[in-house]
Amino acid sequence: MLFYIVYGVPALIIGYFAITFIFDLLLRGFVPFIPSRPWVVQQILRELVIPQADPKIIAFSSGRSGFVHVLEKKYPTASLIGIEPNLFPFIVAKAQLWIRRSRIKVIRQAVHRVNVKEADLIYSHLYPDQMEGLGRKLKFECRAGAQVISTGFSIPFLDPENIVDLPDRKGRLDWLSKNQKLFQKKSQKFKKEKKAYMYRI
Repeated sequence: MLFYIVYGVPALIIGYFAITFIFDLLLRGFVPFIPSRPWVVQQILRELVIPQADPKIIAFSSGRSGFVHVLEKKYPTASLIGIEPNLFPFIVAKAQLWIRRSRIKVIRQAVHRVNVKEADLIYSHLYPDQMEGLGRKLKFECRAGAQVISTGFSIPFLDPENIVDLPDRKGRLDWLSKNQKLFQKKSQKFKKEKKAYMYRI
């Protein structure tokens, strides 16, 4: 047992960072990867007002639940749900939330299957090819007054109430942005925007 603790835990930690490195190396150059890092979240929260004392908040493509984790502290009675369809981020999020004993509930589910009818705030971190379907879903399923935030890309069929410029700070492997030729074919698929679009249904 001691052997697994001494060698297993470090191996898992190293493996986690190795996989994260590979993820960034392969995707950083062309995927609209604007993570929910503290300075991004804080910039959004400066423009966000949630009138409900105990809001229901849903985060699409929640990753490691950075955005809802901040809201967990600010709204201790809120219902917080993260939707993460990808297996690796889902497993990491579940593990981190278990260690922190967090109230956040992370679900591995397709976007179109999520019930958003009672949501007060929806945070989207989705890729552009999912935006049209998301826009249709939110327009017809959300209740009046619900707030929606999308980082990186506007949502079709919705008119933004506010557009927030996100801080430009360096993250992992930002040097790839200077070497777009390495990812030229893929990078043309998406046009990154360091903005957060805020909507009210």
